[in-house]
Amino acid sequence: MPTHLFRRLRSAGVLSAALLLSSGPARESRLAAGPTSDRPGGRQIEAARLMERSLASIKRLRLSKGWPIDRALDPNETGIIGEEFTPLTTSLGEVSAKRTSANPAFAALLVNYFEEAGLERGDVVAVGASGSFPALLLATLCAARVLELEPIVIYSIGASMHGANLPGFTFVDMLAGLRADGLLPYRLAAVSAGGRQDRGTGVLFDEEGTTLLAEARRSGLPVVEGASLADSIQRRLRIYDTAGGGRPVRCFVNVGGASASFGDTPASLALPNGLVLKVPGVPQSPTRGVVFEFASRGIPVVHLLYVRGIARDNNLPFDPIPLPPVGEGGVFERH
Repeated sequence: MPTHLFRRLRSAGVLSAALLLSSGPARESRLAAGPTSDRPGGRQIEAARLMERSLASIKRLRLSKGWPIDRALDPNETGIIGEEFTPLTTSLGEVSAKRTSANPAFAALLVNYFEEAGLERGDVVAVGASGSFPALLLATLCAARVLELEPIVIYSIGASMHGANLPGFTFVDMLAGLRADGLLPYRLAAVSAGGRQDRGTGVLFDEEGTTLLAEARRSGLPVVEGASLADSIQRRLRIYDTAGGGRPVRCFVNVGGASASFGDTPASLALPNGLVLKVPGVPQSPTRGVVFEFASRGIPVVHLLYVRGIARDNNLPFDPIPLPPVGEGGVFERH
């Protein structure tokens, strides 16, 4: 459906559109993002180029922290691919999916999702992300920057294999580096340990279950520490609603499978990929996850987890070596 029709429906109260939100001070100058182009595909290309520059910044930061890049795991040398097993690894993961997600074309795809949801400049977008797909969180923020949306991000430290699982180099550190380099102005609203039930347990090589929580506290950011999964979900909702400053959340983006965001009901496994304007079969469980809490309000969601399916549905290459040039592919032609 064309963007102008979505906007008309939303203004009439028929459709509620929403996506990502960022905490921190009011939006700064556009910095390195530059002016948004009005030509077809211009915003998509701008977002992809911003992600490309951001990956270069992340790579420099990684090397400066003494984490070399293993070209067998990261042949495109993006710097955003983690190791197999570390003290922050919570679950299995497919390295080819992680490499696929590092394609800057995903930032263009997020622009498409946001525009199709009818989002406009200044709209608040809530984001819940685990450490499993840092490149998809980066793509989301790059798209938000170009479209001048206001993302509010709650980040869970736990990561699957090859995600942001390097101690001292999680997305908390990556975003701080991007802010220092003038690429993205955002700050995280809060962090959580992640892991099983969002309690920091379930780490493959941490029987005591203290590593994720320690890494979350190291960030110096507010830490979500719910007494139960249901409590953690409600705490997140309060953060999103408070950080919005009275403005409604217009969209929710789920990146990865953090239990508090994704939930623990069978409905989570049936949630479609990509932009979902109306979520079918919202469960009633108190542990259904933030994604279904927002869906129950009639708010569109963007679900970013099954990378192979997202790539297939949007004609993006799976595990490309080298990464395709910015501007190449159908995601840059939609407007």
